[in-house]
Amino acid sequence: MAPGDGGGAGVMANLWNGVNFIVDGKPSVPGAEGGFDLDLATAEGLYREAVSLAHDLQKIWRDAEQLCETQPVADDPASVSFNNAGVEAFKAGAAHVKAEIEYYRGLARALGKALGMYQEADEQAGKDIAASGGESGSDRPVI
Repeated sequence: MAPGDGGGAGVMANLWNGVNFIVDGKPSVPGAEGGFDLDLATAEGLYREAVSLAHDLQKIWRDAEQLCETQPVADDPASVSFNNAGVEAFKAGAAHVKAEIEYYRGLARALGKALGMYQEADEQAGKDIAASGGESGSDRPVI
């Protein structure tokens, strides 16, 4: 990745694709072996944390992008050259923050998928129990 090209963000966005998160025994990628085995509360907490971090980093990225607009203090070769070096460093920093945002967004999407599959399975089990004349007995809120 060259400074300022943002090439790392696409890789980070796909990092969690195909990763199997197993929430209370329900896999996000059925049939896949291995993965991360999480209880419901931990998975929900990690999901909320990933969303929060992506949100916080979004503001930092906007600030970093604004730094990329820095202009030289004078129109002489030394000032222009020094400013250009600084702007390239700011672009590299902004690209890094963008990649971090995509990392946490991807993690949140993958965990959200696992939690959604868990929710669907939990809801279906409740419907099956109700249809059979039993009571679900679950006080767990729907995610």
